Amino acid sequence: MRRQRLTGLQGVIGMFVLVIVLLFALALGANRPVSWSFLSLFVLFAFALQVAVIFANPLPLALREAFLPGVLFVSAVLWGWVQSTPGVLTGLAHPVWDLVPEVAPAISADPGQGRHAVMRLLCYACIFVMMVWTCTSSTRAGLVLKIIALFSSALAAYGLYAFLTGSNVILDDWAQRGVVQASFVNRNSYATYAAFGVLANIAAYLFVTENSNTGLRSRLEAFFGGGWIFGLGVLLCLGALSLTQSRAGGGAALAGLAVFLVAWRGGKTRWDPVMLGLIGAVLIFIGATSATGLMERLLATDASGGRFVVYPGMIEGILDRPFLGHGLGAFHEAFRPYIPLEGAVGEWVRAHSTYLEVAFGLGIPAALVFFLGQGLLIWRIWRGSVERRSNRVFACFALGCVATAAFHSVFDFSLQMPATAGLFSVILALGFAQSFGREAMDRKMRTDTPSARLSFESENAGSRSREKLPQGPAGSESDD
Repeated sequence: MRRQRLTGLQGVIGMFVLVIVLLFALALGANRPVSWSFLSLFVLFAFALQVAVIFANPLPLALREAFLPGVLFVSAVLWGWVQSTPGVLTGLAHPVWDLVPEVAPAISADPGQGRHAVMRLLCYACIFVMMVWTCTSSTRAGLVLKIIALFSSALAAYGLYAFLTGSNVILDDWAQRGVVQASFVNRNSYATYAAFGVLANIAAYLFVTENSNTGLRSRLEAFFGGGWIFGLGVLLCLGALSLTQSRAGGGAALAGLAVFLVAWRGGKTRWDPVMLGLIGAVLIFIGATSATGLMERLLATDASGGRFVVYPGMIEGILDRPFLGHGLGAFHEAFRPYIPLEGAVGEWVRAHSTYLEVAFGLGIPAALVFFLGQGLLIWRIWRGSVERRSNRVFACFALGCVATAAFHSVFDFSLQMPATAGLFSVILALGFAQSFGREAMDRKMRTDTPSARLSFESENAGSRSREKLPQGPAGSESDD
């Protein structure tokens, strides 16, 4: 009974975090200090409840396996905190502090922004931990996936409504004519969010129709019995994505869709004719809309708004302080001396390349540690997409979103929008938690301590007993 209460509490914590992350997308993508500060406070409150569960319940395998990636990620973030602390390692202080010798210097050129960046990154880490624990249950994982899909569809529908009526009550003066932004100030950042929505709806459709693979009639019944809402969501999110007129966003969506399909097909999974029809509709829609504003932007010769003009300056700045960096979050202030004359037509608040900005801020070694931690998580998710025999759709969905975000981050800063980064943390946790099948758990139990084996036996006793029964409906608690 006590374990059931704790399981129920975990579900409440996970759903609370998910709802908070999604709702903050309505606050201009949480791209304001007050927004991301309140997001962090809500997440901290939920994490306090999670700590109570941690002490009362054994850690699931997924969280145990996330220890090394977590150490790497937190190590890089702690370096950002050291950079942003005045009076620490003053001999390594940024040269900008020579102009104000009466102030305690710091390694970072902008310690205030650095502390905000540290807060946001730790917030994403807390989201990841709580959602991994929540999504170890395939039932809860399926619910999380469907909520993401439905919310993404609703946000896309709002964006299309605002586009057609010319009235965006959320953005008001921030709204741009002729493009879809939904609730995001930056249309390119919303393009990534919409691409996540496309993939979420495809994955949700596959999840709810997973056992309807005995024939075309069964699949059509599953489609009209509820799967259609996710098919509609695909078209809504795709329409909104196309009308953002984001070149990199469109390319990122295609990259994500390609990775998703390769991963899904890699498991020798039979193709669903209805899903093939939806994917065909996606490709036809992209081809049709490419004849309008998106294609015009793809063929434009403006060097992506000056990005490629200033990238050499960013590389120069990185090489000036390759080990120490200019400070996490300090790009806006520290990059000013490196802006070439051709790029000085506007204010470069962001680098328009997340990889370059992270290396510019943290320095090359810490940036490599930062990305290595995430890379280890992604590698485990890929293994899950190959090894698992059921519920593979979660890992495939996460891989598709990783490809989308990784591609777009080369040219833009979508993952630096707190609402998008928060959702990405949820998706990464969903894929990671569901990347461990029965065989992986059994192998781990054979090498664990007796107490850990007892915890895993207790945690998975129900699913072991269900292995003797016929397969239940999609989304049941049973694993591979």
